[in-house]
Amino acid sequence: MSDSSPIPPSLLTLAPLLGAAFVAGGITQLARLLGQDQTPRARTVAALAVAAGIAALTVVALMTVTLRPDPAPALLLAAACVTGWSGPGILARLGALIERRLGLSPSPALFAPDPAPAEAEGRGQG
Repeated sequence: MSDSSPIPPSLLTLAPLLGAAFVAGGITQLARLLGQDQTPRARTVAALAVAAGIAALTVVALMTVTLRPDPAPALLLAAACVTGWSGPGILARLGALIERRLGLSPSPALFAPDPAPAEAEGRGQG
């Protein structure tokens, strides 16, 4: 009896897709940063572009595992670009969600968005 379940693609098979997602996310964030009226320093731009590329790669990798049937490459590229535009803050949100689900204490997030004023006041009291 043969097993009709699909064989998960190996990392080598996914490498071109993940590489394209990284580049698309990084370039999208780079375009966003360079389009601002006041361009940040080169080191900041490079760090945010790389972090956005990693975020895009992560989102695309998660989509390839969770969406069935396999998502179209155009959808994955679009998701990489949207994630790249949003920036690396999505990794902080995903990390916080996973930490909460696992019952871990939250770690400080370098790329996390600034807290809302009510949250900042709540942290100051203690």
